[in-house]
Amino acid sequence: GISAHSIGKNCWINQHVVIGYSDTGKAPTLGDNVRIAMGAKVFGEISIGDNSIVGANAVVAKNVPPNCTVVGVPARIIKREGKRVDESLEAHPPTVI
Repeated sequence: GISAHSIGKNCWINQHVVIGYSDTGKAPTLGDNVRIAMGAKVFGEISIGDNSIVGANAVVAKNVPPNCTVVGVPARIIKREGKRVDESLEAHPPTVI
């Protein structure tokens, strides 16, 4: 199911994706040009920044900066601004969308 606070322009959401509320009743905000691959789970009062990609089966419960690719359980940043990285989502503030 898809229960986002808002979804930006040109987003692509694949099959079996869950975008939902946290236990506090808050839902995610997706920026423009966000791609969410098959089976991913995105939940809580978080933001997925513009031009970001959530990989297949990733579990995202923290903010994703713009122009990043995240994968894994829990999700980690593996690409930022076109360059390979390995970063936690821990330290990233919400993106204003």
